[in-house]
Amino acid sequence: MNSQDYLSLAQRVGWAPRPAAIAQHAAPQPAAQLIPRPSVREVLSDWGPWACCVGLLGVCDDGIPLAAHFFDPQRTSHYVFYGQDDAILATLVEPLLYSMGAQSYGQEHWQFVILSEKTTEWQVASSAHCQGIISPYEREGDEVIPAMAGLMEQRGFGRQRGPRQIVVLHDLGRYWRQLSDDSRRDIMPLLKHGHEFGIHVLVTLRYAHHAVIPRPLRRLLRHKIYGYASTVHLPNTATFRDLGDLLQHDLQPYQAWVRADGEWMRYIAPRLG
Repeated sequence: MNSQDYLSLAQRVGWAPRPAAIAQHAAPQPAAQLIPRPSVREVLSDWGPWACCVGLLGVCDDGIPLAAHFFDPQRTSHYVFYGQDDAILATLVEPLLYSMGAQSYGQEHWQFVILSEKTTEWQVASSAHCQGIISPYEREGDEVIPAMAGLMEQRGFGRQRGPRQIVVLHDLGRYWRQLSDDSRRDIMPLLKHGHEFGIHVLVTLRYAHHAVIPRPLRRLLRHKIYGYASTVHLPNTATFRDLGDLLQHDLQPYQAWVRADGEWMRYIAPRLG
């Protein structure tokens, strides 16, 4: 994975500090010694101004923000967040969504929709950028993926440009098999080409549901974020075997690991506000 896939902001905008992914620094601090958990607005203020369609993931152990880019049509920008349960997954993805509304770019620039069971509470529901939090078991929910695939096709013909769309498929393993054939079919071209037309997919997935999602789909989610897992058995793959101790002993529920340039970096998902 290229170090630019995950953005420590300094790298992209040319500031002096070096990103955590390539900086030569000591091993990550033990969790007990981590800096206090900042708020999204504090990070945006300290490291602004931000470019449009850059969302905050968190702050690395070296204090440099980690961000996700959704403005380059040539760069795949679909993410999968792994975690122990739906609350952990929401803790990781919600700061990214919240940061959209905390910037000066309105919903004419980017919007998001969340497909989620009603058991998850979303603080971003009141955001002007939020187009809805929809149950996957309702007809409207099952139409989200085909609708986005249709929008991608329209944009391919030069119509319906509009704002960038972030589609969050939260806790996908819980309802993957209940989705319609159309939804499960249309998600593949969306992951292959959606970013070219301003449509980006964020999947959150419990470790226990890893095998529920077809391997070809998982491979298209190039950017992988590994969150807290203290009470679950991890999937039996080389990556998860390597991560075992890091996930179960070196993380708080609001932290995660990402990999770039062959190195693991840990970050804190900031609190909302």
